[in-house]
Amino acid sequence: MIHIDSHCHLAPDAENPEIACRIYNSARATDWENAITISERDDDKNFAAIGIHPWYIADAEPGFETTMAEILASHPNMMVGEIGLDKFHPDMDYQIEIFTRQLEIAARFRRPVHLHCVGAWDKILHIFHEHEQNMPPVVLAHAFSGDPHQIQMLADKYNMYFSYGAPNDNHNITTRISATPQNRILTESDTTDAITELSTLDAALNMIADIHQLDTEEMSEQIYQNIQRVISYVRPID
Repeated sequence: MIHIDSHCHLAPDAENPEIACRIYNSARATDWENAITISERDDDKNFAAIGIHPWYIADAEPGFETTMAEILASHPNMMVGEIGLDKFHPDMDYQIEIFTRQLEIAARFRRPVHLHCVGAWDKILHIFHEHEQNMPPVVLAHAFSGDPHQIQMLADKYNMYFSYGAPNDNHNITTRISATPQNRILTESDTTDAITELSTLDAALNMIADIHQLDTEEMSEQIYQNIQRVISYVRPID
């Protein structure tokens, strides 16, 4: 079984030989040092992203874009994330401003973006439409919660991939996973706890395989190939 964690918030020293690929996401600028530590490892398994999460935009210091650009310039294997919009948190106008700035930086440096979006897909799509001529090369929609009917459009138009974690009580998750093409689906833990990472990924993989009516080994191989395409934007495919 191949385990892929396309979105987590683990410490730089978290190790698990059963994880074939892991992408660490930042939430605040104070997380960026951890991301740098991970990105400077001499391996082809651990990747990192820098960004400011919409929950923490109040922590965004003036000039953060300059620091972000400098880090991306000096770390060609670095991605951008976790960035996005969340309707359940305040200052939506400021969320949009901070998100748009980061999206533009990701596009400038041609880096994958890890997207957080809760209840604001109309706003995200409006921003994407405005930036159609200068979008990042790939977007990873973490814990996708949008309209299942838009999945194929998002994949085709914005080169979007969709990651899912452990099963939950949201009945729409089955519909979303079913609507997600097998070559666009990923697993994630979204965890800060290395102890629960593998069990979360196992649960997600089993759920996805069951919905797509595939053997778990076959689904895990597909997800491995999917993440290889995502990280090909920060390193060549072998």
